[in-house]
Amino acid sequence: MGKLLLFLTIFFVILLVLCLPIYLELDAHYDMNRKKFAFAVYLYKKIKIIGGYVGIYPGGIALHLSKKRAKLIPYKQLNSERKRFSFMRTFHLIAFTLTTETGVEYFFPVSIAHTYLRAYFFGIGGNRRNIENNFWLTDGDVLRISVNSVIYFNIFMLLIKLIRFLKEKTQILWRKKIKKSIT
Repeated sequence: MGKLLLFLTIFFVILLVLCLPIYLELDAHYDMNRKKFAFAVYLYKKIKIIGGYVGIYPGGIALHLSKKRAKLIPYKQLNSERKRFSFMRTFHLIAFTLTTETGVEYFFPVSIAHTYLRAYFFGIGGNRRNIENNFWLTDGDVLRISVNSVIYFNIFMLLIKLIRFLKEKTQILWRKKIKKSIT
């Protein structure tokens, strides 16, 4: 009886961990005049996972994660970083807030971007109460963009995505191997 209870407890704990929703909140701010992009990612709006700012150096992009630590990414390496396995489609967007402060010069492109993002949010099934667009018009050559978004996922969805990715890669390798053996 004790082993069965232990087995059921372990089973339900694993099931809970696999299906428990994980909420991530992203806060990002871009200031064109200062040429800075700052960001922070929080787990359940309380625990800071990563944060810092992105700057540009002559050979690429510098990702500053603390006062003493920065990761340099050359422009040549950006394309290979983009092609790596992505979990982005397993994340589900819950809430989205976009605040833009701009001058007249950027009024038209920014208004189109606001409209597109709103349509995209509704297209993926977002709720009208969970999106907010703020558009501030100011004097001068100013462009400041602030974004706050909340996404959720769970470990089960990530495992399914990983299994599909591995299946596709093995099929590609298998086809290459068969093609080589035939020729």
